[in-house]
Amino acid sequence: MELAGKKKIISGALTLGAGAMLAKVLGAIYRIPLTNLLGSYGLGLYQTVFPVYTVLLDFSGAGVPSAVSKIISSESGENIEKTAYDYLRCSLRLLFFLGVISTAIMAIFSPLISRLQGNDSATLAYVFLSPAIFFVSIISCFRGYFQGLMNMTPTAVSQVVEQVIKLVFGLIAVKLLMPNVTLAVAGATFAITLSEIAGALYLYIEYRRRKKIHGLRFNFDKSKFIPRAKKVIKTTVPITLIGIMLPLSHVADSFIIVNVLKTYRADATSLFGLLSGAANTVINLPVALCYGIATVAIPAVSSAKDKSDKKRNAVRTIALTFAVSLPLALSCFTFAPFIIRVLFRSLSLAERQTAVGLLRALSPSIVFLSLLQTENAVLIGKGKLYLPIISLSIGVAIKITLSLILLKNPLLNIYGGAIAVNACYFTVCLINLIITFATKKVKDADKRA
Repeated sequence: MELAGKKKIISGALTLGAGAMLAKVLGAIYRIPLTNLLGSYGLGLYQTVFPVYTVLLDFSGAGVPSAVSKIISSESGENIEKTAYDYLRCSLRLLFFLGVISTAIMAIFSPLISRLQGNDSATLAYVFLSPAIFFVSIISCFRGYFQGLMNMTPTAVSQVVEQVIKLVFGLIAVKLLMPNVTLAVAGATFAITLSEIAGALYLYIEYRRRKKIHGLRFNFDKSKFIPRAKKVIKTTVPITLIGIMLPLSHVADSFIIVNVLKTYRADATSLFGLLSGAANTVINLPVALCYGIATVAIPAVSSAKDKSDKKRNAVRTIALTFAVSLPLALSCFTFAPFIIRVLFRSLSLAERQTAVGLLRALSPSIVFLSLLQTENAVLIGKGKLYLPIISLSIGVAIKITLSLILLKNPLLNIYGGAIAVNACYFTVCLINLIITFATKKVKDADKRA
């Protein structure tokens, strides 16, 4: 039984990890011609819109896959398929309206947001990207449904589908709209909207195929909608708060970094592009490989029959994350010059040197961020939904404080942002590790929260 559980965790992690890694590789491949076409300024403009976009995604239900996955995997009995179906329908009804509202907010307030970020040219990119929020909301519901049934393949495939569509249509749009950088960036963001439409369509088709293969015919019980909706909301809210903390810190980056660096550097937007668009893009590749472990950790821990099984699965997922992430971090540090030279050929020599330095500076965050996402998943699986919010709040506060102090130092400039990132991830990772294996006092604190 223990061997079967271990195999299930590893199998699910490998499936999701492979899908996420392939998706990130495609994303990195996309950045090569994208950077060549847009240049560091265009890349900085492109990256400017994503922190706000990510926060709105979280508000519109990016926490739903983990929440629905946890609820479904916690259920037992022969009616698991019916339960999964009911929670899918329930979450779709809830997320439809949240997606519409978030899309409208992003489109309507795009001029104000762009102006506050110090990049008025980003307004059009926000408008063309805004519909993607609605479709991601729908995607979230279907991913939670499949993950709760420990079927990780649809999530993995949908991620790849999204990246392929984004790559193809993004490059076509940029190629056609250059040399107008503002329009080209807007075209690239619209390709993301198209990719989310494709992802949602694939998951719907996969859902219908599953119903047909298994002969699933259920009627949605409307009388149970309210209690089920309450359960989804009750589980989603803390998970959304967990998921939104780091994106909020990235939003702070998009306001702080450019505006602070502009006081003594003329290339502030380009430097921001090198940090968020070049170095972070590479860092996210190995972290994505560990994403599968984190996603599997939620149903693996929450479905465990007793405390000893929960702890055993928690140890497995955390140990596996560390074993995978450490050599990847060392590789990124060692081969940083080669990686940057291959991926970002269009950058000038000075820009490549800066990108190499930033990649090396951020390489420890591969381990910290990978462990952080797995630890959060373990805590969610254990039902400790609010404790990660505390640790993330502390980490984000440290990051923002250090950014404001270090970025003002001309000798550190953009590297101050990298130092702040490492400090944030390390702090949260350490606190989460203590919480995960803490004593009864922490359990009591979580209940009071």
